[in-house]
Amino acid sequence: MLAKIIINRKSEWLNRLRSFKVFIDDKEAGSVKNGNSEEFLVEEGVHSVHIKFGLYKSISLTITLTKGENKFLLTRNGMKYFWPLYILLLVGVASKIIMIKLGLYNTDWSSYVQLLLVLPSLLYFLFYLTIGRKKYLVLEEDHDNIFNS
Repeated sequence: MLAKIIINRKSEWLNRLRSFKVFIDDKEAGSVKNGNSEEFLVEEGVHSVHIKFGLYKSISLTITLTKGENKFLLTRNGMKYFWPLYILLLVGVASKIIMIKLGLYNTDWSSYVQLLLVLPSLLYFLFYLTIGRKKYLVLEEDHDNIFNS
């Protein structure tokens, strides 16, 4: 009897059109679509699992399975502060239009206000585009799964 690795992907707005590729022991085993779960049959023993799409991937998770055991994993996006920083970025860009309409754009402090609003978001997104690529996706054991005993 084989063991199962069951991967649940949360339904998220970000990356909703992309499938995450599942790699078990560095071999592509299949993919998981947004809001879906997939089962992968494996032999008993120690396995390395990671998720990938494009340049982004998760850190490898090492799991040990016995004969007939089911292991539940959860994958999701790793960007915790996406929405607050996205809104801050939009406010920073819109502030230029608002300041022009109010006649305040030519003041000395207006450029600093825009920079303070936009810079944190740009640095956060730049982190995940470069050195944070391996932290963009999260793969973890799903302890809250109702079928996990």
